[in-house]
Amino acid sequence: MHQYDIASKILMETCRDELIRYFAGIEVEESTIIEELPQETVSVKRSDFPIRVKAKNNQESLMLFELQTDWRKEVPLHLMDYRARYLIKYGLKTVTYVVLLKPSRAATNVYKDNEIRYAYNLIRIYEMSAREILDQGPLCLMPFIPLMKHGPDLLDQADDLIYQSEKTRLEKADMLTSMAILAGIISTDLPVQLINRRKDIMIESAAYDIIKKDGIQEGLEKGKKETILEFLEARFGTVPNELVDGIQKIENSNRLKSLVRLAASCEDMETFRKKYMMNV
Repeated sequence: MHQYDIASKILMETCRDELIRYFAGIEVEESTIIEELPQETVSVKRSDFPIRVKAKNNQESLMLFELQTDWRKEVPLHLMDYRARYLIKYGLKTVTYVVLLKPSRAATNVYKDNEIRYAYNLIRIYEMSAREILDQGPLCLMPFIPLMKHGPDLLDQADDLIYQSEKTRLEKADMLTSMAILAGIISTDLPVQLINRRKDIMIESAAYDIIKKDGIQEGLEKGKKETILEFLEARFGTVPNELVDGIQKIENSNRLKSLVRLAASCEDMETFRKKYMMNV
């Protein structure tokens, strides 16, 4: 499974009622992600989220959410297959949403051929206003802020809103970790910034393993190395080449963390060098 699909799945498990309310205008009484696939369905991926919804007016329906990082011309055909199988199995009113994360000129909300016309809801995350979502919510769209218009500039505010919210600690961990993963679609630096700020809570999320496996953790270690060298240069001037080379070769995260503190507090470059050499 793609790392962005996993992040999206965690958000759907955590926030689906809020997202359904926002996109479909339904006041949800109860909702359940359908884990059992319709018979003979081989095309359904885990970026597809069939959700059985009971509204507060007791009406039941199926909301089918498909999250796509990139647009593919096969998406409408996949949706038709996907929708038809669930409709046959459950016989409920069915509404389909495609949530597209990256810009595409080819993306469309209508499929037509010589026999049929099929329309569905296309949500272009990259066209949404990050400022509007920050001001009006819902909170569960905050992890998508990096991908929205002006989103990178408002990332810290989105981060704070999640962190200061009344969500449970685990829900916050999932949302913040998902935001870091999704930010990786547009930037290598933004995920590192988020992890530097919120690693204490992110590590509680099941999705945090993706960060370690996907190389974001490597970026975090690189950021620590740069911080050490920047501290030394700002406080004491040019850093000797042998120190630069040695620091760049360190792979141990705990040692890098202790060297950041040492670089910020040591009396002079020689003191730093001696303590650094003690642990080589």
